[in-house]
Amino acid sequence: MANKVYIKDKDGNDLLVATDWSIINGKPNNLATTNQLPTLGAVQRDGITFVNGGYDWDHVNNGYNCAYRIVDMGSFKLVELRMMFACSHDIGGGNMTDKTELIQLPKIIQPDENIESWYPTTSENVYIHVQNNNIGVYTSNGAKLPANTLLSFHMVYFMI
Repeated sequence: MANKVYIKDKDGNDLLVATDWSIINGKPNNLATTNQLPTLGAVQRDGITFVNGGYDWDHVNNGYNCAYRIVDMGSFKLVELRMMFACSHDIGGGNMTDKTELIQLPKIIQPDENIESWYPTTSENVYIHVQNNNIGVYTSNGAKLPANTLLSFHMVYFMI
């Protein structure tokens, strides 16, 4: 026969330890409650600006193919950026290296340090180039990106 053990508070009441945190001595005072957990913001596209012939891939339906959302962690934020876009004209094709900026991102999601990323495309020597708040296409060695070619990438980064 098993013995039952009860924990009692200072007034002699039985406690369920997992439910009565107030009696624990030496507990941390900075624990998160459910009201303090990070919150995931809505998908947004406010402030995304297309330049030099760049456009959201879903330009007909005015969709959310180029969008971001922010997770507020309190002292810092996590940004999720997803982009599906194209350019209305050919890029590259000459003997020189070509870099064409197509998208400018809003200040609200500007990283607090220089973030630079390169994403390959299905075309050789054609890359999506992300640097701070600018997104463009980089071609080299005579490579050419035909007009209206779908480009896409997904990126997650931290900011203060």
